[in-house]
Amino acid sequence: MKNNPLNYNLEKCSCGYDRSSPHIRHNSEYSSFGMILYWIGISAVPARVNFQCDQCKEIIESTDDPSVIKKYVGR
Repeated sequence: MKNNPLNYNLEKCSCGYDRSSPHIRHNSEYSSFGMILYWIGISAVPARVNFQCDQCKEIIESTDDPSVIKKYVGR
């Protein structure tokens, strides 16, 4: 298990992984208009980003913080 390099106290799933782990994936949620833009190939800004473990499927964090969301535009 990889620890986060800055030793932040991040939420962990029941497997013990935090957001910095390669086992945690991001799932972007879009507004209706954002989803239309995404479907036609335009980079849309997500309304929310959820971080979910690949192994236990537990969502460890969900955010609508603009500083975090801007990292996931078009992903």
